[in-house]
Amino acid sequence: MNATIEFFFDISSPYSYLAATQIDGVGARLGVPVTWRPFLLGGVFKAVGNQPPATLPARGRYMLADLHRWAAAYEVPFSFPSTFPMNTLLAMRALTALEPAQRPDATLALYRAYWGDDRDLTRPEVLADIIGEMPVARAVTPEVKGALRATTEEAVARGAFGAPTIFVGDKMFFGNDRLHFVVAAVRGA
Repeated sequence: MNATIEFFFDISSPYSYLAATQIDGVGARLGVPVTWRPFLLGGVFKAVGNQPPATLPARGRYMLADLHRWAAAYEVPFSFPSTFPMNTLLAMRALTALEPAQRPDATLALYRAYWGDDRDLTRPEVLADIIGEMPVARAVTPEVKGALRATTEEAVARGAFGAPTIFVGDKMFFGNDRLHFVVAAVRGA
C-alpha cells in the first residue's frame, strides 16, 4: 500500500473532534501514515458559500443529539462549550506553527480542552498552557499566517466544503461517519 490519509480539520468543528479521536487508529490498523492538516473552517465556508450547520435550528437540535451519540460510541468525553462558535484563528495558526509530528497530540489536547473541559481557546495564555508558548508566539508570524491560508485554499481547491475533510489520494471524504470509506479507499490504493 502506498496510501496516505490527509486529515483536514478545525478545532471549532465537533465532528472533526470526533474524527480526530479515531483517525490515527485507522491509520495504524492499515499501516499508513496520517497527515494532520489544520485549516480554517471559516475560510472554507466563506470560499464555498457554506454555513455552520448549528445555525439552522432544526439541524442544530439534531446535531447536538447526534454528537452525543457519536461521543458515546467512540467513548470520548463531549460537552457543548459555552463559547460556541469560537474564533479559531489563533488556535489553528498555533497548530500550523508546530512540526507535523507534534500536531496530533497538540490537536487532541486542544480538542479535549474545548469539547471536554470548556476552556476558552481564544485566549493566548490558555493555548500556551495546553500546547506551549512557542507555537502561540509563532502564530502571528507572516510565515505561519501564510501557511494556514495556503492549506485552507488547497483544501477548497481540492473540493472541501466543511470539516473534517479527509483525502486518500484524490478521493475526498467528509465527516467523521465516513471513516469506513477511508478504510476502503486505503485498501484499494
